[in-house]
Amino acid sequence: MKNPIKSYAFWLKIFSAALLIAFGIWLIVDINTGEKLSTFIVLMFTGAVAGIFALIRTIPLVKTLKTGKARIVCIIEIAVHIALAASMIFGAIAKISNEESKFADFIYSYYRFVIALFLYTRVVSYFICTVLFKEETDKIKFWVHIGIMTLTCVLCAIQFEGKTIAWVIAVLALTCSLGLSIEGGMGYTRYRKTIALEREIKKEEVEEVKEEDILPAEDSVIIPMIDENQEDSVHIN
Repeated sequence: MKNPIKSYAFWLKIFSAALLIAFGIWLIVDINTGEKLSTFIVLMFTGAVAGIFALIRTIPLVKTLKTGKARIVCIIEIAVHIALAASMIFGAIAKISNEESKFADFIYSYYRFVIALFLYTRVVSYFICTVLFKEETDKIKFWVHIGIMTLTCVLCAIQFEGKTIAWVIAVLALTCSLGLSIEGGMGYTRYRKTIALEREIKKEEVEEVKEEDILPAEDSVIIPMIDENQEDSVHIN
């Protein structure tokens, strides 16, 4: 087993964990002081996630759909998601560059409705494609979208701002850092246990070889060599 300390993946986990710890603590401090950074992080994070999710679904989703109408519905859905993602990213940049950005404050204040709209369009697109245009689906996807629809209603009913999401992101960052630290530590622990086990096996093999060289085999039998010419010879006096 290769020493994890000598691998790039191990140190990537360690540095990532350290960065996530610093990021989580910094975000918590900013939430309690100015909220400028927390606003930027919330809008940029969710905007980036929404944008990446929309882009990676574009080609595979459009290619796998059977009907042209279903493709049009999905393209409209993806366009709405990209627009929402762009608005959040633009609001984040505006907030970090100009503290009194009305657009950023608007997106941040009505953050839950932006996320609800994102989820609502996903659910509507799914049911239009599967119910009206008979696209393939399964039970898991069906119940997942029922859950998303329920979550959309909850987001609209409960009043919360982006500050709440900032706390969630901070907790996720600290949790991920803890997970990376544990994974790195467990990898190194497994390496040390493997080394110790290999040493014990080698030690036992050496001891067995020494015992075989010193002690004769219990089942060994010494057979005397008899000359066949002597047995067949006859002496005449």
